[in-house]
Amino acid sequence: TGAWTEVTDITVTGLIPGTYYVRVKATSTDFASVIAQVTVHDSDAMIPAAPEVVADDLNNTIKGLNTSMEFSVDEGPFVRYDGTNLPDLSGEHTVKVRVAASGSVPAGPATALTFTTNVLIPAGDLTVSANDPSGAESNGYTQIKVTPAPAEGHKLLYKNFGAGSIIVPNVGDLLTGYTLVGIEGLVPAADGDTLGIAEVDAEGRVVKYGSVMAVVAVTTPVTPTPDPVSPGSGNNPTAGSNTNSGTPSGNPASTVTNVIVLVNGKEENAGTATTTTSGNTKTTIITVDPLKLQAKLDAEGIGAVVTIPVMLDSNIFVGELNGQMIKNMENVAATLVLQTGKASYTLPASEINIGALARQFGTSVKLEDIKLKITIGESSAAMNQVIAVAASKGGFDLIAPSLDFTVTGTYGNSTVEINRFDAYVKRTVEIPGAVDPNRITTGIVVEPDGTVRHVPTQIIRENNKYYAEINSLTNSSYSVVWHPLTFADVEKHWAKAAVNDMGSRLVINGVNETTFNPNADITRAEFAAIIVRGLGLRLGEGATSFADVPVSAWYAGAVQAASEYGLINGFEDGNFRPDAKLTREQAMTIIAKAMKLTGLADRTSTVDTAGVFAAFTDAGLAGSWAKDSLALAAKAGLISGRSGNKLEAKANVTRAEVAVLMQRLLQKSDLID
Repeated sequence: TGAWTEVTDITVTGLIPGTYYVRVKATSTDFASVIAQVTVHDSDAMIPAAPEVVADDLNNTIKGLNTSMEFSVDEGPFVRYDGTNLPDLSGEHTVKVRVAASGSVPAGPATALTFTTNVLIPAGDLTVSANDPSGAESNGYTQIKVTPAPAEGHKLLYKNFGAGSIIVPNVGDLLTGYTLVGIEGLVPAADGDTLGIAEVDAEGRVVKYGSVMAVVAVTTPVTPTPDPVSPGSGNNPTAGSNTNSGTPSGNPASTVTNVIVLVNGKEENAGTATTTTSGNTKTTIITVDPLKLQAKLDAEGIGAVVTIPVMLDSNIFVGELNGQMIKNMENVAATLVLQTGKASYTLPASEINIGALARQFGTSVKLEDIKLKITIGESSAAMNQVIAVAASKGGFDLIAPSLDFTVTGTYGNSTVEINRFDAYVKRTVEIPGAVDPNRITTGIVVEPDGTVRHVPTQIIRENNKYYAEINSLTNSSYSVVWHPLTFADVEKHWAKAAVNDMGSRLVINGVNETTFNPNADITRAEFAAIIVRGLGLRLGEGATSFADVPVSAWYAGAVQAASEYGLINGFEDGNFRPDAKLTREQAMTIIAKAMKLTGLADRTSTVDTAGVFAAFTDAGLAGSWAKDSLALAAKAGLISGRSGNKLEAKANVTRAEVAVLMQRLLQKSDLID
């Protein structure tokens, strides 16, 4: 915590035992790197080797142990490992490993490793290991370390299934929904999460596949003891409610409470909330009665809003309905709202697409046998660490605790996550009372690998409280940030407000920290990146459909995402021409497609193209293929003519015009203030 000292030598010697912090110094073009913590020990015996769980086609073995290590199997006694006494670990076991005592140095904390056999397809050298890099057993910070690096031209991807069951892909399958493994092969995970880890080739097809269950370091086994709950006691969270506790000894404590469900604001005692306490985490699952809900839906008709309000004190809230209930809601265009004391999640039933979800489980699956869970939960300790690092690196302040919004369907032992929607889905996050609502810039998504992206956000006020209303096409971890940004060279420019707003929202970038260069032309690749960032789309992965967009290009993920959402097309020769300058009519064609995605196109009344073009003196010069898009954008108020009422459709669009265009699109789509 002292002053920073500049070191230019590769090797630093003479350090006394203690904790040191290291970072790469800022330069004229780059920020300082993320700070790394280094601990210098006074004895090698105090440095625990990182145990690894290795899965192969026969059984599981432990590697990385040496003669200073001890292990126990299935709560058995600790035995010093000498390289010969490791038992057969086929099947599922809990193995605890620790640094053995040495002289005056006590034995280190135990690390619990839970795993099963036959999780690698095909047999090979893809290795996964459980690792607690902090060395602390109480902070819940868990990561999975993945080794070795994939073959040249391949990627190592992972997906966190949480407590759900993984679906094992076949070698050769095109992998979707997985995330690139983070820096140094560390993957954030919470205790008990199941992760699928795959090596894919340049086209995104599976070469090898493995899985692992995340665990945390513990000093001693802990058996949860239920907290007694009796009528009228201080442990009863809802005085006067129908609450009971029947938890057997040794299981997490739980309470059951009746919940009122609202259908178009009309109350019905149609839910049951079960709150389970495990360690420091409370999870409340609200199960909705299908018969009572259906009766209300029948009475209310088309377009009903079903609200599950839960004001209990929990870390995680789960609304639980079966697939048939969701289908019935879809049939009457109903919307489901899970509302907690700190956040809400508004989800049209049609966006769940329960039919497509059911087909992922098989052809003969009954909808009533599918369990659909809508979850609002505090981000895990591991994810909060990732978010904190991203905030430090990105130069923004976190305004409210980060929250996870997820939707999953479970059938038997299989769980599928719904993480993409066809229309924007709304979430609200309460802003703490001490926060000035004028010091809030936007909402962001932070991916498990630390990648940050803007999501359209506006600040609203309800019942004397402020909320961030976040609209997104995906599910993930959401944070609200303060990130003011101004560019010196737009101080007197007509587009100043839009440029600084879009820069603060992480939609546009300057050519450096203080310069935007507003009057410069923009390339097709740059515009693809801006439209993807502005709409809050997740970057695509793998090869694109364009011959001139290499996977390694900085814009490849943006082009892939824009193409996937139908925002861009290539030319007749199959190329995208990323470095070509973008014309105004090309930009308007892309914007018109984005208007359909945001819903603005449907809200714009019927467009009389000839009538709109009559206001421009050079409208006849526009390409016939672009006229409808130009007219739609003009009718919606997104574009106006240049000087002399000229459309100048063939002229290149400038960086300033693009900033204004994006701001208008998001504002008129009611996605930002």
